[in-house]
Amino acid sequence: MTIDTLEAPAALDETKRLSEAIYTLLRRHIENRILPDGLVLGEAGIAKALDVSRTPARAALQQLASEWLIAKFRGRGHLVSYTGRPVAPIRMDLFEAGLELSEDDRDAFGLSGASDRVYPQIEATISSCVAFGSFAIDRFTLADTHNLSPTLTHVILTRLEQAGLTRQDKQARWYADKLTPDQVAEYYELRQLLEPVALKSAYAVLDMGRVIEQRDWLKALMVRGVATPSELNKLERDLHVDIVGRCTNAQLARVIKDSQRSLIATSHTEERYGARPKMNLAFAEHLAVLEALIDRDVDAAAEALRVHLDRASEATVLRIASLPPLDADRYPAYLMPVDD
Repeated sequence: MTIDTLEAPAALDETKRLSEAIYTLLRRHIENRILPDGLVLGEAGIAKALDVSRTPARAALQQLASEWLIAKFRGRGHLVSYTGRPVAPIRMDLFEAGLELSEDDRDAFGLSGASDRVYPQIEATISSCVAFGSFAIDRFTLADTHNLSPTLTHVILTRLEQAGLTRQDKQARWYADKLTPDQVAEYYELRQLLEPVALKSAYAVLDMGRVIEQRDWLKALMVRGVATPSELNKLERDLHVDIVGRCTNAQLARVIKDSQRSLIATSHTEERYGARPKMNLAFAEHLAVLEALIDRDVDAAAEALRVHLDRASEATVLRIASLPPLDADRYPAYLMPVDD
């Protein structure tokens, strides 16, 4: 038996699985009347949009046609027809036409793991720019920049939307809106209320040996007196993500993660633009929290965290409000400045 005959059944199974996934995805959108009447559905367009071969796309279209969910037309392919009467064909990108991928869809097309690999870099880049202004996002240039398929580009933009960094308008255009000083203040107010509570919740499950390592690393950093952008990022994540994020209340942890958008944005802003806030006070405040945890005084740790966030809020708001314009060579080609 040859290698080809051994591999053929697996290939056929994968083609069938993909065709069923495409069929389920398109049928859901057609039955819910999400796609516009007259939208042309061709196997090449579907294959490109979903980053699959034409074979499963062709099989899915044939199944939809056999159930009278789509109609043939004089050109090549099929089109959406809700009435069964002749309708003018509309040729447009599937995502512009309203195609949305659920988490199950992303898993079916193998997109979840792929987006995890590139998402952090794109999030960091956009986060580093929004403190300076609002931007339109050219998704085609974004795809070219990171060698992404249209589907994976859409998945990443949707994840950014869920994180509060992007939005899509009614014309399916994507934007990253400016992070204003007022928004930063609101985020910090929420964090001041919730993070001390979360710290108390996390205390019982903390690895104290890890906390001691973080304390010792911070002391060495304070002796040196200078921190790189990546070290500043580690400083913030050690406390606000690795420790506070261990909160045993999942809903509280989720809300806090959302409210930490300003933390992500300002840390990446400093890395991109080269801003260097005076960190000696922040070092001491972080150390106070870690020392209290090591001393097993969780109330003192929570209060030290609250004081730190109160002071950080004022400093960060002032810093965001006084940022200079961002030079054109400091943002990527897929971000285009727009008026706020």
